[in-house]
Amino acid sequence: MKKLLHAIVMFLLVGAGALLCTGCKAKEADASGFLSQPDLLKQDGTTPFQKTYWNRKYAKTQFTEVYVAPVNTDYIMSQNMWEKASAASINRDQVKKDVQMMADYTRQAFIKAIQEDPKRRYKVVDKVGPQTLILELALTQLVPSKAALQAIGYVTWVPAVVRVSGAVSTGSQDTGKGVVAIEGRARDGATGELVAMFADREAPREGIVDLKALNWWAPAKEIIDTWAKQLVHLAQRRPGEVVEDSPTFELLIW
Repeated sequence: MKKLLHAIVMFLLVGAGALLCTGCKAKEADASGFLSQPDLLKQDGTTPFQKTYWNRKYAKTQFTEVYVAPVNTDYIMSQNMWEKASAASINRDQVKKDVQMMADYTRQAFIKAIQEDPKRRYKVVDKVGPQTLILELALTQLVPSKAALQAIGYVTWVPAVVRVSGAVSTGSQDTGKGVVAIEGRARDGATGELVAMFADREAPREGIVDLKALNWWAPAKEIIDTWAKQLVHLAQRRPGEVVEDSPTFELLIW
């Protein structure tokens, strides 16, 4: 049992990049491929996301419904962390299920944020119509894709939970960080035309790994919930209004 737990921890540290490490800057992230026109994305200090795009042809008031599509995880599953998973004797199928669970959680988080919006600006629908905004999301990272820990500080064991700390930076700007990244686009339900895009990448404020449930992705949930609320706020903000980013997370600079 101890050997199994040790293998899990080593995979999470080396493959997932140690969820607790602050103060390290992340290098600029490459576009994942999910967004077909990433060059349109620009930094805008009035939004909570690192990069956004809005098609000026569209007024935010012309849509009354939102269809939230199933969340894409293809760009997570294509990362080379799975080689490390096999080497550590971690069940790839189980981790794949965990990733899909996070995708389902993300979709429901955005649906919930829309439905619980006090202004009730949009109605969530299951079918696309002419007044529907189609929201398509992709989780593009749940771990650093280009970082590898070459040294581990220490792991403190507590019942059923491991708190990871003391990761050593080796020059890579992502070293030692847990990362969750999202890309999203909104399309016109009537024409399919691109209406808006956003991309963001953040580090969870604390890294806790639940060995019993293998919840290596759990710290990302808080960020996802915040993204959902921020997007709803952004979609209906007043002209010139600044939608602040959450101070609870560590922003990873693109």
